[in-house]
Amino acid sequence: MVYDVPPTLNPNTTATLSDHSSVLKFVSTRKTTKHQATAAGSGKFSFFWSLNNIIAPVGRSLRETIPRDPHPMALTFPSMAAGRKVRLFHFLFEMLEDPNMAHCVSWVPAAAGVFRFSSRNKDQVAALWGQRKGNKRPMTYQKMSRALRNYARSGEIFKVKKKLTYQFSRDTLMLLRKCYRGDL
Repeated sequence: MVYDVPPTLNPNTTATLSDHSSVLKFVSTRKTTKHQATAAGSGKFSFFWSLNNIIAPVGRSLRETIPRDPHPMALTFPSMAAGRKVRLFHFLFEMLEDPNMAHCVSWVPAAAGVFRFSSRNKDQVAALWGQRKGNKRPMTYQKMSRALRNYARSGEIFKVKKKLTYQFSRDTLMLLRKCYRGDL
């Protein structure tokens, strides 16, 4: 549905009624590509993200495990605001559930939510996380571990007294498992 443009807006702007809501969205034809990218989403936070956009020394097996279509297994968190970025603990859970990434990060006892980074490949996980976030500068494990320590303050992930080992809080782990199974 297209509506007339209010007199205060640019004449190159059109108003459209989104399929996902009853709110009018004003889109300027001058910045079409920027707005089309935001309008393409469902307005919900997507749990999974296609790794096809990542350019990194990652084995073929990782790309094969995640479908080429960016939203086929996308799970959504309705309570999260649109446009919110992926959180590190969601990304780590996704990596932990991928058996092809076991050489980088793996469950120690999965039932308890404890996981460990490989000492040889921890920087590869950090680089993937940096690219996933869209960082222009490369992410290092030291920077990523700082973010993990910040999660301890919020109670989502805790540092275990072993080298390169962390644990999801019970509530965070239950939420992630629910979302991964699609129960949410």
